[in-house]
Amino acid sequence: MLGPLIVCYLFLGGLGAGACFVLAVLGLLAPRVCVTVPREPGRASRQGRAVLCVPHSYRRFFAPSYTAALVALVLGVVCLLADVGRADRLLLLLVSPSFSFLAVGAWALVVCAVLALVCVLAWGGYARGLSFTLVRVLEAVLALVALAVMTYAGLLLQSLRAVPLWATPWLPVLFVLSALSCGVALVLATSQFTGSAQAFRSVLRRLALADVLVIVLEAATTATFLVMALSGTGGEFADTATAHALAASAQTLAYSEGSWVFWGGFVLVGLVIPLVLDCAFAYIRRSCPPLALTTAACVLVGGFALRYCVVEAGLHPLIAMATG
Repeated sequence: MLGPLIVCYLFLGGLGAGACFVLAVLGLLAPRVCVTVPREPGRASRQGRAVLCVPHSYRRFFAPSYTAALVALVLGVVCLLADVGRADRLLLLLVSPSFSFLAVGAWALVVCAVLALVCVLAWGGYARGLSFTLVRVLEAVLALVALAVMTYAGLLLQSLRAVPLWATPWLPVLFVLSALSCGVALVLATSQFTGSAQAFRSVLRRLALADVLVIVLEAATTATFLVMALSGTGGEFADTATAHALAASAQTLAYSEGSWVFWGGFVLVGLVIPLVLDCAFAYIRRSCPPLALTTAACVLVGGFALRYCVVEAGLHPLIAMATG
């Protein structure tokens, strides 16, 4: 059975990977002229060689945000280690030649954390002389690895065929969208604490608008996932018993005594309120830290509530059968 540590692992991994993806894309879009100096003055313009030279404003924006993402990833690894039980089991999982979503996810999480650390050093100004081109290549790789981490969480649950609620292609999509929204939230919050929000006001406004689109897609995916599950058609199984188990899980998610966590924690706090606040943040000209921090907090609460509810609702029929 999946315990609370796995829920934390899924949330923290998605949060850190989502933030890494957002930051990597922003880093790739950073104007070259703003963050480079010639490696060899007088010849660099002909040879096109330049090194990363991070201005103070960029350093305050990227380095702390990457650090926050790295902390989330490391805490995710800690939760995985605690759930596995012993460090040697985690090492065995990493070196195991057999293919499994858990092993691939663990490797992706570790690689993502290592690349995030390199980006912390690069954007923090601690890797002097590092080629700007190399940093961009690393960020492109980081974006791909982060996307893999975001995707595998849903694939991990989907691969557990004994749980009908998870056996749907909509679950990985839902987890990716949630991780992206949580990543945007982490970047928005970190920029408020570091004081870089004013310098990157236009960037943050665009991020808020992007989050609006992500939340709308997340809400549509959630509705599709829930309707198909309630009708007993959300999984890949055709037998009646499995369809009933699927519908029972969906009813636990939507109608049980604990469904307030889903409707209140995820739908209201994680989707509806951030949608409204993101729109307000995007169209208010002046900086408003309380608004940004409230939006970020709501998104993070909703992201955790989603994973908790999906895991608990999926396992509920199995626990009932085991104890019945």
